[in-house]
Amino acid sequence: MAELIQIRDTRQQPEGTALFDVGLRPFFLGAGLFATLSLLWWIAVYGGVLSSASGWPPHWQHAHEMVFGFGAAAVAGFLLTASANWTSTAPLSGAPLSALFVTWVLGRLAFVVPGLPVMLVAVVDSAFLPALLLALWPALRAGKRKNLVFAFWLLELSVANVVCHLEVVGHVAGVMGVALRAGVYGLVMMVAILSGRVVPGFTQNALRRAGRPAETRTHPWIELGAKAATLCAFAADVFGLPAPVVAALALLAGLLLAARMIGWRTWQILDEPIVWILHVAHGLLVLAMFCMALEHVTDLFAGSTALHLFTAGVVGTMVLGIMSRASLGHTGRPLRVSRVTVLSYLLVIGGALLRAVGPLAAPEAYQGLALAGGASWALGYGIFTAVYAPILLGPRADAEAL
Repeated sequence: MAELIQIRDTRQQPEGTALFDVGLRPFFLGAGLFATLSLLWWIAVYGGVLSSASGWPPHWQHAHEMVFGFGAAAVAGFLLTASANWTSTAPLSGAPLSALFVTWVLGRLAFVVPGLPVMLVAVVDSAFLPALLLALWPALRAGKRKNLVFAFWLLELSVANVVCHLEVVGHVAGVMGVALRAGVYGLVMMVAILSGRVVPGFTQNALRRAGRPAETRTHPWIELGAKAATLCAFAADVFGLPAPVVAALALLAGLLLAARMIGWRTWQILDEPIVWILHVAHGLLVLAMFCMALEHVTDLFAGSTALHLFTAGVVGTMVLGIMSRASLGHTGRPLRVSRVTVLSYLLVIGGALLRAVGPLAAPEAYQGLALAGGASWALGYGIFTAVYAPILLGPRADAEAL
């Protein structure tokens, strides 16, 4: 587990930009900027100010880009950096990394250039995830076998993305919703796997640094059961199993995910924002699983409550926490965040909750709450981008908390 706990590079860096020194630099910067701009675009479209320039319906484009644009960039930044640590090999850098990043950028631009044929958009956008998998494959294959699971989920994301494009191109019909959910569930499964590996270790390290040494633990059978039940619940939903079956599996997953947090000592790290943000993300995963269960057997929640908890909540919060932590660790800075960064955490968490559950309390204000939640979430990522851009663009440096 230790190889996943810290993402660091102790090599000396030259003065000037180090953007393509390691994968987290361009992709974390790209993910933060794209999250901000993409949400602002969607708010403008949702509010009737702008229209989509692509051949995609705007709500499909919004959903697709948050999963296969923002989410894929965050995954790329983490895996390209962490996989090198897993095998003690040199990370992808320089021209190969810049080419991979340009591939991701071209995919995003394809959706905003007016008049591009949807087939061309499909070809350009679909290239990134397979290219990322090929770039990661040597490290994933050379490392511990348990890390091959990330190759599987990258392949799953690649297939789901292609299916989305096939619907728009017109080769298949009625599959967009399933493909988008499969993409969301692929990201969430990676969060579920990663959380079990790193959150206890991050917490234990933080308590040790604070002079409060304490052991964090998860029972192996609970850990395995939580991941298996979550996978089964997602698969049951994607393949259209009866609603009571999906609900039962989601409820079981939620209970097991909650149980694995019992030994994580969450109450002891409330003064460590860089750690509690990860606990919040996992807590939102528990909440989302319970909402998923209830959505399938009751009329208590709207059909998008769990979906937005998974996307804006679980993925959005975990990505923000991992990006801020890994960016500091990689660039030789203390693992402490300033009040401004904590503000970005609160804005993203608040925005996700406002978007997902706000309309339940005031359904008559649905549009206003959705816009407010999106604006809060976008502002949180905008703050992250503004604070961390100099860090990700510049060389390693010892510094005080940012």
